[in-house]
Amino acid sequence: MTAYRVGMIIDTSAVARRADPERVRDWLAEQRVFISSAMGDTTAERRTVAAAVEAEGARAVWFEEFGRDADAQEAYVTQVDAATVYVAILKEQYGRLNPPDGFSATEAEYLRAREGGKRLQVLTAADAPGREGHLARFIDRVRFNYVDADDLTRRVRRRLHELAAEALSPWVKLGDFVFRAEHITEDGNTVTVRTRVSEEISFQLEALRDQRHARRRLRFVHRSRVVDAELTEVRRTTSAGGVDELTLELAQPRPPAANTMRAGTGGYTPDDLVELGLRGLLFGEALPTSLTQLGFMTDPGLDGVDLRHAFEQPNEIAGAITRVVLADGLVGSGLASRLLAVHLGPRTGDVRRLELSWEEPRAYVNVEPRRRRLEGEWRPV
Repeated sequence: MTAYRVGMIIDTSAVARRADPERVRDWLAEQRVFISSAMGDTTAERRTVAAAVEAEGARAVWFEEFGRDADAQEAYVTQVDAATVYVAILKEQYGRLNPPDGFSATEAEYLRAREGGKRLQVLTAADAPGREGHLARFIDRVRFNYVDADDLTRRVRRRLHELAAEALSPWVKLGDFVFRAEHITEDGNTVTVRTRVSEEISFQLEALRDQRHARRRLRFVHRSRVVDAELTEVRRTTSAGGVDELTLELAQPRPPAANTMRAGTGGYTPDDLVELGLRGLLFGEALPTSLTQLGFMTDPGLDGVDLRHAFEQPNEIAGAITRVVLADGLVGSGLASRLLAVHLGPRTGDVRRLELSWEEPRAYVNVEPRRRRLEGEWRPV
């Protein structure tokens, strides 16, 4: 009989949880929010967004307020790089096309923020009958949602609180279980995770803990951190509403064994092969003809069942879950040293736009690993 893998067990109850208000305020106080738009037609909207950002306790960074000693382009780049969150307001005007790439300042800033791994929010006016062609194409490429002008404050406040909840309760993957962690401590010998999870996941984790004589090591993934460890303790506290607070202890965490015998072929390096494999798996791109019989060498280490499961999650959590799946596969297989950024667009039918960047494994102590990036329309197989 053939055994089929069921895939991940995701704690979807985590969607409704919110971080403690005091912790949210502390987190927001450390955030710099860059506001980007064509100023010719968004003066009022820029003021509204800046006021909403400041009211939440974050720092609004916008042209009207920041001074500069360098030329305008350098000043904008510096401010985008120093920001933690990027907010764009798109209405009717695209803005002047600037050399050498022909992008407006707004699109150039968006690309800079995205490549720098900033958290993004783009507010696109629903009522814009005079929208310029360049701006319409920009919006179409990245598939933003439309909002009414009188909804700006609510949207900005909601996004900031979502980012705070995500930062303060990041998603983790432990074996096949995916859930939010409220606190993670690692001292080299032990990983301690405090979390609130559903009854089903509590039961399953306790069962694993109680396998005293057949305890197995579990893969733990958090951001770009991937280790294999032994689940030695699960302490449960049950609160009203049936939500359980667990403290998990993982002993002897070790990075997964990396493949030290990676090889290239046909003029492609091992890291070229990983990228080709990713493009094929995620975007359906065909391998070069010379590699048709060597497809096994392009395996990026990802689990197709988990990828499909991540893709099918609601928009609010799909990106975070996709990230832990990608980290599990790429970093866990030694094919990347870390993920730099994962941006997942909203689902449109059977397609999501995915942007992924990562750092190659370090091959030599004195050589900085190369960074790679790809983007496209993700259609899971």
